[in-house]
Amino acid sequence: MLVGIFGAGRNGSSLLMRLLDGSPGLWIYPIELNYLRAFAPRSLKGTAKRVVSSCASKLPGHVGHIFEDRQRQLFRDWASEQLQELKDIYLDKLVQPIAVTGDPLQAMMARVTGDVVRDLESYLDVIRSCYDERRLPAMPLLMFKSIEVSDLSRYTQLFPGMKFIHIMRHPYSNYSSLKRTDMVLKQKPFWFQGGDILRLQLESRWIPHAEFTLQGLATDPARHYLVRYEDLCDSPSRTVTDICSWLGVAPPEEPTIQTVLGGRHTKSLPINSSLKGVDTPAQVVSDMAKEYGYDDILTERERKLILFRTYQLGCRIGYFSAQDEALVPARLPLLLQWLAPDQWEYMNASSRARLVRALIQRRLYLCRVLLSPLS
Repeated sequence: MLVGIFGAGRNGSSLLMRLLDGSPGLWIYPIELNYLRAFAPRSLKGTAKRVVSSCASKLPGHVGHIFEDRQRQLFRDWASEQLQELKDIYLDKLVQPIAVTGDPLQAMMARVTGDVVRDLESYLDVIRSCYDERRLPAMPLLMFKSIEVSDLSRYTQLFPGMKFIHIMRHPYSNYSSLKRTDMVLKQKPFWFQGGDILRLQLESRWIPHAEFTLQGLATDPARHYLVRYEDLCDSPSRTVTDICSWLGVAPPEEPTIQTVLGGRHTKSLPINSSLKGVDTPAQVVSDMAKEYGYDDILTERERKLILFRTYQLGCRIGYFSAQDEALVPARLPLLLQWLAPDQWEYMNASSRARLVRALIQRRLYLCRVLLSPLS
């Protein structure tokens, strides 16, 4: 059975994945796996490819073989990149090296069919069979993590037997971490990720994920589980144990230590903090911002906009209380606060034309969400 950990990015999905890793009932793929974006993108071209793929066996022999060969080559290229990333990030840094069983790429290609659903499980199972040295009493559940929160409904339809673990983080600290990572650590402008990072985080990630999670918990609690990042940091042992109980597997022996590839320790973990010079600690830190002295980089108008857009959902998840309702800003005064650009919007801007365009696009977005009665 497949289990997916889904998060909006910068909200602890990597931490959760590595804390669960040592469970004897789980095999966890340690690299972020945005599978549908790679093989079933939301586009006319992507739809056409899937239709042709499903009909490949019925096409004239030469044409069908050409298409199947092309699909296999695309998968091979993608899998090769994944295996190299796995080697660079984890295999070369394990405290106790793994003796890889067989040729993972060759084993994958022997099982690839071009079917998006079957190939995901096959891929994860091949990785498990090649890298998992544990002797387990039963086949472990296959787990991966992804930030494809906009594709959750498609995952539900394509994988009817899959379970979903949703990790959420307070919208203030979630956006603050993203902003610090992109604009301070990476020194990118606010339109770095192909659009306004504030709009992206709110409208394409946090809000859709919260809505989907709450609906899933209400309609199908056997398939959906909610974890709050703050609870994971405050009580990692209890949180990990509760998740394992829900999945019906034994918890790891070290539920507060980040491990990979079946409970293995690493000499170092990939840098995942949002501040330069801060290494990723193997042990859970309850409050990274306090521990390492992160500055609060949210502006007052960002905080108000986030509260305006997330208050109702945040209340249901436990991030806001009824008393916070009095702090929800009125629409027009908030819009007026956003008219003039601030220093954060000018930061890291190397193109004046692109800056002007991004500023206009952000104001149009603000007008839409603050002036629409449906918002």
